[in-house]
Amino acid sequence: MSRRLGAIVVMGVLALSACERREAAAPPPETARFSHRLSADISGDYRPVGEGSSQVASLFVGQAAAFTAWEAGRGDAAPLILSLTGPQGPMRVTTDAYAITDDTVQMTGSAPGGGVVRLQGRIDQGALATARRNLGDQTPVITGTVSVDGQRTPFTLSWWGGD
Repeated sequence: MSRRLGAIVVMGVLALSACERREAAAPPPETARFSHRLSADISGDYRPVGEGSSQVASLFVGQAAAFTAWEAGRGDAAPLILSLTGPQGPMRVTTDAYAITDDTVQMTGSAPGGGVVRLQGRIDQGALATARRNLGDQTPVITGTVSVDGQRTPFTLSWWGGD
């Protein structure tokens, strides 16, 4: 009887530990899909360096307050907006997830027609400071790759100072 009881207890402990492991492996809550850690202002519109050199038409980065509002469910528009070059002109990507810091930007989204889009880039803070001082002088600020349905293309973006 004590062996049987011991076996039942062991089986119960194993079953509970398996449940705990499953809970730990569960996906994070929806709000974790969007995260920012910004100590510097990197906001602005970024455009490709050179004509016709990228699949990226533009990348808009909002201010830290816009990221905070979006992540809290209070934002009206995504604080990170990617537009790709398409046959009929720029196509806006729907933002599904992002992680942005002072030095990196990562984004996953959906292109019109349902294509999966992934963007990964490195932000050069020194180049950003130079571009802002020179009001957008084609200094490369963000470099990386964009992938549409698995097809990767490199890009180089400068901070755009406007017309």
